[in-house]
Amino acid sequence: MMMRIFVLGAYPRSAKTRKAIRDLDEGKISIEEARLAILEDTAYICGIQVGAGLSYVQDPAVEHHDMFRPFVESWRGVYADGLLRFFDNNFFYRIPVFVEEPDVQRCVISQRVRLLKKLVHYYPVKISVPGPVTFTFLSKTELDRSELAVSISRAYVLDSELGDAIPDILQLDEPFLTDPDASPYHVSILEECVRELKRRFSRIIISMYYGVPKEDVFKKVLELPVEAVIISLVEYPDRAFSLLKSTRPELSRVCLGVIDARDIKVEDYEQVRKLVEKAMEVTGSKEIYGLTTSCGFELIPLKYAIEKTQILGRYGLRIAQELVR
Repeated sequence: MMMRIFVLGAYPRSAKTRKAIRDLDEGKISIEEARLAILEDTAYICGIQVGAGLSYVQDPAVEHHDMFRPFVESWRGVYADGLLRFFDNNFFYRIPVFVEEPDVQRCVISQRVRLLKKLVHYYPVKISVPGPVTFTFLSKTELDRSELAVSISRAYVLDSELGDAIPDILQLDEPFLTDPDASPYHVSILEECVRELKRRFSRIIISMYYGVPKEDVFKKVLELPVEAVIISLVEYPDRAFSLLKSTRPELSRVCLGVIDARDIKVEDYEQVRKLVEKAMEVTGSKEIYGLTTSCGFELIPLKYAIEKTQILGRYGLRIAQELVR
């Protein structure tokens, strides 16, 4: 099995694009000028990923203010409320408020897929979306939350069907599942959501970041009918390795976050190699699904995100040659 190497999530904007969006808000430039700056960033970041030899091109998502906003602005039945801190970051999102089940008015996923395919041609494309459980439990609503999560999944399917474009990989970002309040109950909701999503998206991976899930949550996530599960080894390594040791998952279905996407310090190769070696040792696995970052890059400046993308590609290729069967 060939080990995959890819970036987990979104990228930060360049200084030029930040200024363009600010100037657009102030009425100094046209929306076409702002879109051109966003497109330039997108094309540049996609090119960096291709040049680094990554397995998939991750949607940079530089035009999105937060992970929820593009869907909130494209669906009827939900609106954006006040700002709230996004987990333990100096990063905020506008709280989605669901007054009814989402009704797709404009496509988000398929629009991104079409754009990226024009930019990278033959290269596989990965799109990250807010996991239905995280989307639901970080929102305000009086609806039944389990039913809302499933309806969000149906909205993702309808988005793709209406736009008639499917990503090579659909990644469900579920940082809520690393929260101390997360339980197997939440994974059971996600299981029903995955069943809905599999009607349209054949390849799904689940990303859990900003923490380490509890053992009972992780075990249940591993049972889901998805291609792989992502877990970070860099933010809480002792907890992560303890979890891997107690659950001993088959790493052919686990992607390891080995590059810290919240720290500008660049890892050396031996540091990353030791993480992978230890994961293989505690699980007894000879194969690994892939290597990735600890989370998206949007929390650090673009120049460091680019540098870390490049070393992820270099280190991943070397590890694949030296360690992975």
